[in-house]
This record gives sequence, C-alpha cells and structure tokens, in this order.
Amino acid sequence: MKDGTHVYIFGIGSGIGQGLHKRFLNDPTVSLFGFSRKGKETLASFPGKENGTFSFDAKNEKDLETFATSLDSHYGFQKDLSSPPTSLQPVDLLVYFALGDGVFGPIAELKEKELKSHFDLNVHSLILLSKAFAPLLSSFRSSTFVFLGSTAGKQGFPESVAYCASKHAVLGVARALREEWKPFGTKVIHMSLGAVATEIWDTRPQFDKNDMVSTSDISEYLWSISHLPKSIFIDDLSITPKKGIL
Repeated sequence: MKDGTHVYIFGIGSGIGQGLHKRFLNDPTVSLFGFSRKGKETLASFPGKENGTFSFDAKNEKDLETFATSLDSHYGFQKDLSSPPTSLQPVDLLVYFALGDGVFGPIAELKEKELKSHFDLNVHSLILLSKAFAPLLSSFRSSTFVFLGSTAGKQGFPESVAYCASKHAVLGVARALREEWKPFGTKVIHMSLGAVATEIWDTRPQFDKNDMVSTSDISEYLWSISHLPKSIFIDDLSITPKKGIL
C-alpha cells in the first residue's frame, strides 16, 4: 500500500467495521471514508473532508444511488486519459465490506419481512456497492476489495438458515467478482470469519464471548491486509478462535 491510499469501510457503526475503522484512524498514510447509519456527516457531503464518517443506509435505494453518483463524480474523470491533468492524481483503492446482521432461529419461525431486510443488507447492498465501483476500476493504480464473510458461508449450522444462506451468497459474490475483475488486476479477498466477540452474540447466551476472537485482534489482522505485496493475490482466508469453530 502506498501513502495516500483511499480506504472505504462500509459498516463502521458497530462490531468489526467499527474496530477496523478505529484502527485505520491511527494510520496517517491513508485517506479514510467510513459509512454507517451512525455517520456524522450527510451522504450529500461525500467525499467531503478526509477521515469523515457518512450517514449511509445500505438498504436505502436513495442512499445507494447518491453514493454511486458522488463516487463517479469524484473519480470518473480519470477514466478519460486524454483529459487535462487535474489536482486528483490516480491513487490506490482499498474497500472493506463489513456490512451485515444476523437472523437466527428455527426456520418455522422466520418472518418474511425480516428475511427481506436481512438479504437486502447482507447480499444485495454488497452487489450494488460493487456495481458503483466497477466502472471506475481503471481509474486507480491498484484496487483491493475485502468481503467479510463467515464460516457459515461454507457450512451449515442449526437455526441459522437465513444467516448461512446470506453468507454463502457473499462467498459467491466475491468469487464471481474475482474472475470478472481480473483484467483490472483487482484483488478480491473473501474472509471466512469464525466467532468474533461482537454484538451479534448478545442474544445467544449459549456462546461465551471469551472463547472468541476479539474485535481489536481481528481489526489488526484486517488492517494488515492493506500491506500485502503487490504480487500476492489471496482468494479466501479463514480465521477462527483458538477452539476452532464454536
């Protein structure tokens, strides 16, 4: 990663996204943009100042459209290499998708409304955000996208039908984009995360957070991905607690 890399983190309102955002705030070499419903600045002000946090609802169609339009306005001119030089020079891009929630319980008790909301956030938003970046990939010196998935994306767990299905989908999205974006040299990394001690476990007392990976440790590890050598392309990474899959 070169100095001045533009880092985008979606889902900084809690959990892993929040921890990762805090870690990057301590990295003076990057320009950081954070997004969540708890963001301090309006999405209309994006890109605004560096290290800003922007109010963004990934399930809101208007927010997704506003982001895509602002992103294209910010970088789109670089697609035309015949244009006169501007003050914004090509940079490296690093994007983390830490969006997601959990829906658990027996399949017989799942409600259609919560299923739609779950898939809108965990799957559809990732596709639409990736679509916003896609036309601009040639504008960057290099680009890396990190999808935060789960061990539930590779195997099944009881009373987790919706969550497992959405995380299998995240793995599929990452694998498809990895192939589609190869001509741009874009790195697409999928993280199969085991249990991390976030708020998602608060309603599941049968699991002990002391057995899980801490948010600070996983944030440090995810930050380190930004320093991968140029020639290293990683497909899937699996991270689990000491006890393995809980």
